[in-house]
Amino acid sequence: MKKASLKIAYCISFFIVFLFFSSCASYNTKSQKFQAALQQGNIEKALNDIDKNSFLKKNRNSLLYFLEKGKIAYLNENYELSNTFLNKADFFIEENKRAVGNAVLGVLLNPEKETYTGEDFEKIAIHYYKALNYIFLQKPDDALVEAKRINLQLQQLNDKYPEGKKNRYSSDAFALNLQGFLYEASGDVNNAFISYRNAADLYLANKGSFMGTPLPEQLKKDVLRTAASLGFINELHRYENIFGITHQINKTTTEGELILFWENGLVPFKEQNFFSFTVLPGKTDGIVSIYNKELDLKLPIPISNDYNKKQSFSDINIFNVAFPKYIARTPYFSGATILKDSTKIGSLQMVQNYEDIAFKTLKDRTLREIGKTAIRLGTKKLSESLLRDQNKDLGAVLGIFNAMSEHADTRNWQSLPNAIYYARIPLKKGENTISVLLKTTDGTTQEEKIKVQGGKGIQFKKIITLQSFSR
Repeated sequence: MKKASLKIAYCISFFIVFLFFSSCASYNTKSQKFQAALQQGNIEKALNDIDKNSFLKKNRNSLLYFLEKGKIAYLNENYELSNTFLNKADFFIEENKRAVGNAVLGVLLNPEKETYTGEDFEKIAIHYYKALNYIFLQKPDDALVEAKRINLQLQQLNDKYPEGKKNRYSSDAFALNLQGFLYEASGDVNNAFISYRNAADLYLANKGSFMGTPLPEQLKKDVLRTAASLGFINELHRYENIFGITHQINKTTTEGELILFWENGLVPFKEQNFFSFTVLPGKTDGIVSIYNKELDLKLPIPISNDYNKKQSFSDINIFNVAFPKYIARTPYFSGATILKDSTKIGSLQMVQNYEDIAFKTLKDRTLREIGKTAIRLGTKKLSESLLRDQNKDLGAVLGIFNAMSEHADTRNWQSLPNAIYYARIPLKKGENTISVLLKTTDGTTQEEKIKVQGGKGIQFKKIITLQSFSR
């Protein structure tokens, strides 16, 4: 009988080792092919590589597939296709298709076996890119609808969380700024002023910097300019005092303006990180406490009464809990200046910092989800101990399986940029040649040229540089 149980134990051990080596790689490792193509600027190859990625073809990773495909189609300037995939992603989230079977596997094994439903900021980024797609498809009304959905959805997401555990990313200044551009492009200066002012107020309410982005100088000018245009003298003087600048009337004749977006680098990716929890001395009926010094976190773990009678839970004195952590990627380019007709006219200013948003959103989520992790942790440890009481060999095998199957969810939307910058450039009649001098981290520069015809109203263009280094 003992020989039979040993044989079973060895077979299970072999299966566990096979399972471990076949599934422990992070999503970043599994997506290297399409990410390398992306950084080399080979967008068509990146699109094809995504379709060949077996990990992204799993049903539980459908959202990730829609997000990556939608973003790369946007980079490929196929805005209709991009919106097709982003609409699928949006619908997927709305339906909240979480498979019960997957959820059970997530609790018993690891969260990466659950259906991926996205980080909160990724759900918001869907509306950015839908808005930008509509801008480039010359559908400003649809773009405005998507821009308005950003802060509405942020509010809905945060309403679900209890007091004290809400996201710091609770509003979005870039979304308000984007609404301002779109209102102004449609000739609605009054609503443009309100949007610019609301964006500026969000920065001011956070001491001049929100989610890693300082209040852009261009936004200050847009608040003052639209206030002056509408004859809102009190508002004009109020914000001149707050900003410490005086509104300058532009006496130069222009033929419209260009709003240029620059997407730089890539968002951080997730890797696995282990936190060691120690069993604290003492216990009450059915409960022991574990503690992690790094997180300064104390958690109650329920234990069964039978178990409580048989032995001390402190026999198991350390738990390793897998959590994802972000690894930042340093963009190859660190800044950009703009020349128009060989004359320097300014710099591109940061308007969205996805690196900062990613780190803060994950930290906020970790604090909210620690209870779920405690259940998974307790379930694993109890099952291991109870089985060991009945069969020492099988209990040991389960212990190995539990340790090796403890795995963090390393999935995230990895084709998002590290940060978005923008500039507002006045145009002259006829052809305008805009040069963007991209400065690398080692001090050299690379030039990107854009040609645009002057005309009435606001035009939009973008430049993309995704090259990055892992830190």
